[in-house]
Amino acid sequence: PAPPTIPATMVLGRFAAVGRLAAQRASPMRFGGASRGFAVQVSSPKPLSFRMDGLMAQCLVAAVIYFVPQDAVFLTGLFYKWHTDATSIAPKKRQSDADAALEEFKAKKGLDDVKVQKGRSTWYVSM
Repeated sequence: PAPPTIPATMVLGRFAAVGRLAAQRASPMRFGGASRGFAVQVSSPKPLSFRMDGLMAQCLVAAVIYFVPQDAVFLTGLFYKWHTDATSIAPKKRQSDADAALEEFKAKKGLDDVKVQKGRSTWYVSM
């Protein structure tokens, strides 16, 4: 008689179960996830020392020297554009008589009841 055939999925399932059991036995954290009493738990790989003549330090210095001037030029232009856009939307104008300027503004816009917040050198008008 021919030997009984075992489905391949059944064999693979048994191999996986044996592998899991072997991994649990070999694991140092087998007691409910607690760490061993004599070992320090490391959250990430950390170098023991950081030398300035090492490759990583030299690459970081080179990256700073290469990218900072480019970023400074780009960000200066970006901030200047934002500033000019903001001043063109709401320009400042110095007024010798702030109360008269406020009344003129209210008459021009047809407003009667507005809230005025007086700052040290700037007044803010809101509805």
